[in-house]
Formats: sequence, C-alpha cells, structure tokens
Amino acid sequence: MSSDGESGSATGPGPATGPATGTRSAVDASRGPRGFWRTLVRREHREMAADWMIVLGGLTLFASLFLTWSHQFSKAFLDAFGTADQLQGVARDATAWQVFSSMDVVLALLALGLLGAALAGSRTVRLVALAAAVVGLVFVLHALGTPPTNGANIFNPALSVPSFAPTGATAGAGETVALVGLGVAIAGLGLGFTPD
Repeated sequence: MSSDGESGSATGPGPATGPATGTRSAVDASRGPRGFWRTLVRREHREMAADWMIVLGGLTLFASLFLTWSHQFSKAFLDAFGTADQLQGVARDATAWQVFSSMDVVLALLALGLLGAALAGSRTVRLVALAAAVVGLVFVLHALGTPPTNGANIFNPALSVPSFAPTGATAGAGETVALVGLGVAIAGLGLGFTPD
C-alpha cells in the first residue's frame, strides 16, 4: 500500500517534484521572449550584427555628404533673380561639402569614428560614438527642417516691406540618407549594449 501511495504521489495529478520541475522550468523559460531571443541570437552573433550595422551606418553617412543637401533656390526665385551677379558661381543644388564651412568635416569625422568604433572600439569608445551619433542626428534633423544655404541673398525693394527676397531653399536627398545612416549606426550601437 505504501509503495502504491508513493507511486500515486509521483505520477498523480499533484504538482510535479524532483528533476521534472527543473526540466519543465527550463522549457518554459526557453519559450519566453528573453529565452527565445537568447536562443535565436547568441551573443557573438548579436555583436557581429551590431558591428555590421555600425559600419553600414558610417559608410552611409559618409556617402550622404556627396549628395545634395540643399536646393538653395526655388524656381520662382531663379526666374526672378537667376541672372543676378550675387548668384554667379553659387551652387544651385549644393552638396554638404559645398554648403557647410565646418559641419561637413565634423560629419565626415563622425562617419570615420563610427567605422573605428565598429572595428576596434571598446565599450567606452562605443558609448562616446553613440553620444556623438545622437548629436549628429539632431543636427541633421535641424538641417532637414531648415535647409542650409551659402547665404546668397538679394534685396528686393518691390516687396510690400522692402527686404531680402526669400530663396525658397528646400532640403535635398543628403539629409534623408544621413538620417538613415545615423539611425542604423545608433541601432547597431544600442544592439551591442543589450544584455545577454
């Protein structure tokens, strides 16, 4: 009778005890979101993916500097003042190298810094790179909302209140590509800091 009771307690409807509990807990944990993530993407795979994302982001940011960052003059402005002496030699669709005096160099250094952080950066270096990338992102967002210009202005006395004629500058593809590059790099840096 005692053996039957012991057998019933081990196999009956009551809560499982002994090694079975550990096995069930391990299975349940592996099915949870964090357990599934750890199983799917191991640490070395995650770090490799993060490195490639940072490299891709840095290269994309650098390439964006050669694209148009500002359509400096609207069609209406050019129709009215396109032959003015003040506009001679001023790029109509300026790249970052043409429209910035120093921020083009800063963004290029940031792109190179991201590459260096991905290839040989310590955790501290990557934290610095992350902070710099966030600052760069804020700057590019500002440039997207307020397109940069070379400062070429024409005074128009025909306006109701005589003043400089609005140039109608609009952002180019450069800001958008730079945003994508910085977003990818920041995501990669963040992925590298996720816990195991």
